[in-house]
Amino acid sequence: MTIFVASCDKNKDLFAPFHHCLERYWAKHPKVVYCTESVHNPYYKTICHDYPLEQWTRRIRESLEEVKDDLVLFMVDDIFIRNQVDEKRIKYISGLFGGSLALVNLEKEWDDNEDIGLDRLKRRQKGKMFRVSLMCGVWDRKKLIDILEGDHDPWYVENSQPCKDYEYYINSGDYIIDWGYKTFIPFGVSQGRWNREVVPFFEAEGIEIDYEKRGFAD
Repeated sequence: MTIFVASCDKNKDLFAPFHHCLERYWAKHPKVVYCTESVHNPYYKTICHDYPLEQWTRRIRESLEEVKDDLVLFMVDDIFIRNQVDEKRIKYISGLFGGSLALVNLEKEWDDNEDIGLDRLKRRQKGKMFRVSLMCGVWDRKKLIDILEGDHDPWYVENSQPCKDYEYYINSGDYIIDWGYKTFIPFGVSQGRWNREVVPFFEAEGIEIDYEKRGFAD
């Protein structure tokens, strides 16, 4: 499995805090690949394809084509991990793939889902909101490439929900990766600005940020 981080040139200031948190709370993590337009992340391998935001799906798709592993843990670049990652559950989840399973969403479930006898995982049913989620989840790489067809921005993907004929699971237990996200409550960066929830966490971690450069979302 590869950790695939969807980032962009303008978010290069997020590289250092992401690295700090990942290395502290998941020291034995899989290899990491960043995806940007042209700026290279000094901490991890970076794949660059210089497409505008309106062609985000093309950039991600072409970058995923360069990844060799069958599975990717898809993350966005403001996922700042807060506690030790449950590596045993990540390993368990990785062993479930095959057949029509496309995604295991690592968010905690927020609505009713189908119990299918798996360890703290449930199946997302057709028509559920954000059945295709670009938050943090383990994907079958080729199925994700298939879903990200055309030239679109990321919001188009989550709004149009191009599920195709795949299966989607979601975490129904404790946090597998805790990045400060509580259901539908903003975390990290929103619309290019900091959410204030990161301030006490960064201070406790000794992460120095000039918040004035971005300002706060609220």
